[in-house]
Amino acid sequence: MSFKIAARTILHLGSELISSDGIALYELIKNSYDAGAKNVRVTVVNRLARPAQRDFLQADPDSRPLSRWKQTLTEALLDGAPDLQNLEAAIKGAVDTKALKDAVIASNYIIVGDVGHGMTLEQLDSAFLTIGTRSKLAVKGTQPDGFAVLGEKGIGRLSAMRLGSHLLVTTARISDTHWNKLEIDWSRFDHASEDLLEDIKLAPYQNGPKPEADAHGTSIRISGLHREWSKAHVHEIALRDFARLNDPFTKAARFPIVLKYNDEILTIPRIEPWIFEHAHGKLTGEFRQLDNGQFYLSGTMTFGQRQESFGYQEVEVLSFSEARDLAVLKAIGPFQLEFYWYNRGLLKAMDGVGDLATVRNRLAQWTGGLLLYRDGFRVLPYGNSDDDWLDLDRKALARSGFKVNRAQLVGRVLITQNANPHLKDQANREGLIDGEEKRAFQSVLAYLVQQTFWSFISRMEKASQPPKEPVRQEVVEQRLATQEERLQKNLDLLQTLVPEVRKQPQVVREIKEGIAEITSVMRDVRDLADEYQEGRKQLLNLAGVGITVEVLAHELNRATESALNTLQHLPTASTDKALTILGAQLKTLQKRLKILDPLSTAGRNRKEKIQLRNFLAEILESHAEQFRREKIECTMRVLPQPQSNITVTAVRGMIVQVLENLTSNSVYWLRQNQRVDPDFQARISVELDTTDQTIRFSDNGPGIQDHDKDQIFEPFFTKKAAGQGKGLGLFISREIAKYHKVGLDIERGDDGIFRTFVLDLGEMV
Repeated sequence: MSFKIAARTILHLGSELISSDGIALYELIKNSYDAGAKNVRVTVVNRLARPAQRDFLQADPDSRPLSRWKQTLTEALLDGAPDLQNLEAAIKGAVDTKALKDAVIASNYIIVGDVGHGMTLEQLDSAFLTIGTRSKLAVKGTQPDGFAVLGEKGIGRLSAMRLGSHLLVTTARISDTHWNKLEIDWSRFDHASEDLLEDIKLAPYQNGPKPEADAHGTSIRISGLHREWSKAHVHEIALRDFARLNDPFTKAARFPIVLKYNDEILTIPRIEPWIFEHAHGKLTGEFRQLDNGQFYLSGTMTFGQRQESFGYQEVEVLSFSEARDLAVLKAIGPFQLEFYWYNRGLLKAMDGVGDLATVRNRLAQWTGGLLLYRDGFRVLPYGNSDDDWLDLDRKALARSGFKVNRAQLVGRVLITQNANPHLKDQANREGLIDGEEKRAFQSVLAYLVQQTFWSFISRMEKASQPPKEPVRQEVVEQRLATQEERLQKNLDLLQTLVPEVRKQPQVVREIKEGIAEITSVMRDVRDLADEYQEGRKQLLNLAGVGITVEVLAHELNRATESALNTLQHLPTASTDKALTILGAQLKTLQKRLKILDPLSTAGRNRKEKIQLRNFLAEILESHAEQFRREKIECTMRVLPQPQSNITVTAVRGMIVQVLENLTSNSVYWLRQNQRVDPDFQARISVELDTTDQTIRFSDNGPGIQDHDKDQIFEPFFTKKAAGQGKGLGLFISREIAKYHKVGLDIERGDDGIFRTFVLDLGEMV
């Protein structure tokens, strides 16, 4: 016994699996490339108006006399179409409705032809008629360098069903003496068919001799077209599909497509040089394997005349890729990308291109996000107008200015079959097969656009603005007092020199009231400034509390789950041992909850004297269980003597926020290092120097590279996975330091990496 396959299964694998005419043609074009052709010819012949063709094929031919059908169809012939006389003769000479139907089906057609290897009669039967054939895989390793087999599933030829009801294949190898042919009527495989696949016989046959002995290649003719193939439709496919099938960023198409509509050759556009030259920003990047075996993501970004490099270590990429482990990250394989960014508000008319509307329209043809190319050929549908595979628009919409959205980007990502074997196409040609490697690949690309490049553009735009000197409130008040005094003196002098002024007491009174009003306004400004400062402090507190509570909530959730698990096993485990474990877990909860107390409404805004030695020890002790669980060795040193201490005046809750954030960051990145190297010994070191009046917080994780040292304190800068960090912790920590008039900075290590945060306590002591 074996599966019985219904004939209509071919329909499911063919036309129903293909979503557009462009994709259907792409599948046939790829077959020409795999056949070793230098180029491919796609010819669309449209000779009979679609309404007349459709009416005849869908109607009962016997519903009107044959002569009337002939007259209607003859009148619907399109002037100027090729070989029109022969078609007209076939219609007029039809002796019955079957002959007329054959002529109507053949009237409009598409030919995809090449001068490739061609197929023998035997290959037509063993390869072309074998669904899911592995014939291309068999020769994959024998191809010359730089040649990649595009079709591997053995179902691409079925895409012809999407285009028309009839197929004629004409082919020959150079060694053949005759052309080999195969005809297929796809209607035999439609939904109405009750046949089994094995019951429908298809027989390739040998046709007339070749005109030249060395002739070879393949022609696929599709007739009985399912829709109107007007010039406008073909032109749309040229712009929307064919223009992007070959990598348009290269100077010449890797596999040229010659497109004809009737006798007219249609141009398939490529990206014009001015599009690259007038970009407002650019990113080029590469994910590659270093000599030491580790992967590294690096590249450069430009904004006008400014350029900046970026580089991410393996552990950092592992973090923001959201990959389960290092094996998934490495399975992605090396890839390259480049994209160009356009501020549409800065576009202008260009000589040789056109007015502003023309510039925008010609640019819009190529925008849409990042296109994906494998060995120079497009992977659909990435980069289409309706495909936001990196979620760029939603992210941009959530930010001010809708910056770095798909309408602003022209770009590509390059992969290969050999280097990226786990990034495979779906059978329906609608993207990569979903899996861990694909999701990590998308996350890396999205991070580069949404975080790396967005942050760079934001900083560059900010830097290009003229600097604004801050005006201190006391300076403004002093200037105002000086001007008020000068006004009063001038008024007195005016009354002395011009006695007539005194005769106008109302005018004098109004001037004095105006002077008093200025003073009143300044008082209001002072009150508003005080309110703003208080509001800023409260906002700072709320944001910091939110981050701290989020971290604690994660820990408390884990501890609660562990406690519940212990309770569930009480009947089967030793009661004393279980209660001991439960007690330890509850004690951990108590310690961590105690940290929340200084953040309460009553306690978070009040400055108080804090003895730092015990304060630091208490905070680190509250993390003892977490450090044990994460296998992190944490040490605290007090200098110059272990008994030394220092007292600061600060808001206790705010200092808790700073230390909690530094601890949370260290734990996260040490955990990432352990994912990369299971033997890694994680360490955190906290040093209180009572002489230098500093707290130094260090770990032996991946650290911060030089190109990131200025960005880490910017809001929303993060290298953590989505949901693991908002990019606000260090920003708030530095703002808290500023509020206390002290500094929070990072310190470079001997290896050039920044792994130590230094909190200068000076003004708090």
